[in-house]
Amino acid sequence: MQRYFAEIINERVILEDDDVHHLLNVLRAKIGEKIEVVSGGKLFLAEISKASPLEINPIENLDDNSELKCKVTLYYCLSKGDKNDFVVQKATELGVSKIVFVSSKRCVVKYDGKDVDKKIARFVKIAKEAAEQCHRLIVPEIVGPFNVDQLGKVNNEEVSFVAYEEESQHSPSFTISGDENSVGIFIGPEGGIEEKEVKLLNEFGFKNISLGNRILRTETAAVYALSVIANQLEK
Repeated sequence: MQRYFAEIINERVILEDDDVHHLLNVLRAKIGEKIEVVSGGKLFLAEISKASPLEINPIENLDDNSELKCKVTLYYCLSKGDKNDFVVQKATELGVSKIVFVSSKRCVVKYDGKDVDKKIARFVKIAKEAAEQCHRLIVPEIVGPFNVDQLGKVNNEEVSFVAYEEESQHSPSFTISGDENSVGIFIGPEGGIEEKEVKLLNEFGFKNISLGNRILRTETAAVYALSVIANQLEK
């Protein structure tokens, strides 16, 4: 069943314009058809009562357990091409609560002031569509970009990791107990993270981890690390 994020005001579902177009012109929904609506983190079953103008009414509260047991934050260094779009989409599907974009010394991509708002708005739209597709109850918060030296003020997770390609395969296990309320994972840029930046992250509470014997592309590393975290939290 199709799911949308929307407001519910006076027992009426208020969809965004793009969602109205999708529902009526793409799905060709008819009067009497039902959809799922997420409002305020709660899930409702709703029914289309009028098509023109569109009117949708919530008819039932539904239970849902699609969210992870704790909040997961991805710290992701800006990448070139459409890698940022890909990571936002997949991170949303894998259950993150927040994505913090980071500008590190070896980042190929740099956003200036004019680009930031437009880029973040695009990422939020991608996250919303991904959250609807995979039936989540929230759209991840997306912020940044921050410089690495600013993360001490941003990072407040109970446990935080930094994926570091120079870390020994015999480093402490990349494990989550499941008792944490929040977990963070930092993924470096295409050119790798500098040792000075790693040491700075260590001062901020990030623990070095290895992601295995192979050097992964930055977008692959993000998906792999988040998959490991989600798997451990859902056991």
